[in-house]
Formats: sequence, C-alpha cells, structure tokens
Amino acid sequence: MLINKDKKMIVFPVKTDKENSNISPLFGKAKYFAFYDGETVKIEANPYNKGSMIIDWFLSRGVRIVIIKEMGNTPYKKIKDTDIDILYAGEKKISINDLIEEYNSQKLEVLDEDRMMEIIKNHKKSHKNN
Repeated sequence: MLINKDKKMIVFPVKTDKENSNISPLFGKAKYFAFYDGETVKIEANPYNKGSMIIDWFLSRGVRIVIIKEMGNTPYKKIKDTDIDILYAGEKKISINDLIEEYNSQKLEVLDEDRMMEIIKNHKKSHKNN
C-alpha cells in the first residue's frame, strides 16, 4: 500500500465492518479498525488480539494518529515510543462519519500523559467490573 506523505493516516477501532459503524470502546480486542487517509475509510479485521501487536501493524500502515475511547497500559507504553498521536473520541456513542466530522473540525481532545493515565485507570476499572 502506498502512503501519501501529505496525508495523515488515522486509525480507530470500530464495532463492525459496516460502512458507518460506531466507534468501539475496545482497543486491543476490537474486532475491526477503520483506516482514514483524509478521503476514504477502509475497515479491516483486527489480525491480532492484543494492543501491543496492533501498534506494529499501525506503524507498517503509516498511521500517524490513533483515535480511542479506551486503551490499556501495554499498548500505551508501546505507542508512546512512536510518533503516533492519540486523540480521544469521548465517552458518547459516535459513528465513523460523526467522528471524522469532529476530527476535521478539530474538536477531538489530544491526549497528554496525565489524561492518558486517567483513561488507563478507568480502563482497568472496567475490566474489574466484567
């Protein structure tokens, strides 16, 4: 796959492989990921079941931005050693089209270390409750 250097490849987890699926709260165990190059969205099945392995997949695809609802500590440790930026999709239910609109309008929060620690803490709590 050729990557246009002028575009930022963006990826986010989605619940299904349908055209306007909702964003998945799962990250490493999400069944699908949507890749957005600024023009088109391509949904692909998650070939792994762990967040840390997914980061290598993203890097091989030229991903520069990951948009999440949740993320565990292991993939975060791996991603923070890369040039990939992390944006927050928020807690509300949101579709691919709405997420792209929010991204293009620069309404998504860029996550810093402190904010990521909050998200990871909440992620751990959700695992304890399941």
